[in-house]
Amino acid sequence: MDEQNPSEFQFIKEKIKDKPINRKRVAERLLIGIIAAAIFGAVAALAFAFVLNRMTASMRTTVVSIPSDEENTGDENKPTESGTTDVSDNSVDLNNDEAKVVIRRVTEHVSLTTDDYKDLYRALYTKAQVVDQSIVTVTGVKSDQDWFDNTFEDTNQTSGLIVANNNRELLILAVNLQSKSADKLSVTFHDGSTAEATVKETDSNTGLEILGVNMNQIDADTMNHIREATLGNSATSGVSGKPVIVVGTPYGTGGSLAYGFISTKERNVALTDRNIGLLCTDIYGSTQATGVIADYDGEILGIINQKVASEDMPNLMTAYSISDLKELIEKLSNGKQPARLGVRGTDVTKEINKENGIPIGAYVKSIDMDSPAMNAGIQGGDVITKIGTQSIETFEDLTNALMKLQPEDETVVTVKRYAHKEYTEMTFEVTLDQAD
Repeated sequence: MDEQNPSEFQFIKEKIKDKPINRKRVAERLLIGIIAAAIFGAVAALAFAFVLNRMTASMRTTVVSIPSDEENTGDENKPTESGTTDVSDNSVDLNNDEAKVVIRRVTEHVSLTTDDYKDLYRALYTKAQVVDQSIVTVTGVKSDQDWFDNTFEDTNQTSGLIVANNNRELLILAVNLQSKSADKLSVTFHDGSTAEATVKETDSNTGLEILGVNMNQIDADTMNHIREATLGNSATSGVSGKPVIVVGTPYGTGGSLAYGFISTKERNVALTDRNIGLLCTDIYGSTQATGVIADYDGEILGIINQKVASEDMPNLMTAYSISDLKELIEKLSNGKQPARLGVRGTDVTKEINKENGIPIGAYVKSIDMDSPAMNAGIQGGDVITKIGTQSIETFEDLTNALMKLQPEDETVVTVKRYAHKEYTEMTFEVTLDQAD
C-alpha cells in the first residue's frame, strides 16, 4: 500500500441479502391462527349462550295454571287410611255392609281414654301444621296524621294463601285486604321471616287480591319451610258433614286453629256475573277471622270471608267455596282481569221452566248501574241464552263464558224477553269492561 496515496486502502466489502420468504410456512401459520381463532370464537359463543340461557331462564315467568275439579267419579266412599270407609257423602246407604262396619267401629269405641284424646289432637295438629306452611300473614301499613299533625301508622293484617310460584314471584291470595290504601305491604312466612309484597291484581267483585313476593327476597331455608297450597274439590256432594280444620286467624290472632265440620254448602252469595257457593261450618270464632278451611288431607276447600256470614250467626266460620274461584284465581295470578257484563241472577231450572214457562238460561234479576249490560239495553227479567255462539243454560255457564273473554272484547248477547204474553228472542251488541 502506498502511504502517500491513502485512497488505495480498501476494506473488504460484503453485500448482505434478505433471507428468502418461505411461503409455505407462512401459509401454515396463518391457517393455524385462523383455526385457533375459530375454535376460540365457537367456545366463547357457546359459553355466552349458556350463561344467557341461564339468566333468561331465571327471569322467565311461568304461566300459572290452576287444575280444575276432577269429575265426581262416585268414589267419595273409598277406604280411608285407617282401612274404613269415608261416609261423609250424604248419599251413603246406611244399610250396606261397609257403612255398618264404620258405625260398629265408632259405637264400639265410645270409651276413649285421655291418651286417645291426646293422640287424636296431636294428629290433627300435625295436619294443621302442613296447611299452615301455605299460610302467610299479610300486613298493610298506611301512614297518616292526627289532629295535631303527628304522623302515625295504621296497620291492617289478614291471612294470605300461597297459591303459585311463577318462577319470578311467589303469588299469594288474600281477601278483603284493601291493599290499594296501603303505603307498604309485607308478608310473614311460616318460619317467621318477612318480605315486601306488591299488588299484582285485584277483583273488587269478590274482594280477592293476588300479591307478589320477589323470589330474590326469599332464602333457601324459608323455601324449605313453606309450600304451595293444594286446592281441593268443594263441589262434591260429600262436602257437607266433612270434618275440617280452619287455619289462619279463626279467633282473631295469627297461628290459631279450629276444628269442626262443614254444616252446609247450600247457601251462596250473588255477585256481579257470578254466584259463589258458601261453605258454612259449626266452628264458632271471630267475626274478623281470616284464613282457610282445609280437609284432613291438607287440601284447601274454602277461603274464609266473614263478611258473607249469615246475619243471625255472624260468628260461625263461613268461606267462599274454592271450586267456584279456581278460574278467577288463575286469571288474576296471570295478571288478567275478568271481563264484566254487569248482571246478577240465577238459574232457570227444568222445574221452573215446566211450571212457569220461563226459558232455560241465566235469569237476570238485576243490572249494575253504568255496566255494559245496562248500556246495551239488557233488562231485569231477561233470560240470557247465548254469549257469542256459546249456549247458556245456567248462570254458571254465563260466568264460564265471560271468563274466556277479556275486558274491551265485543260480543253478542242473546236473550229471551217476556212481552205481549210470550218470550221473544233479542240480541244485543255488548262491549265488556272490568270491575272498578
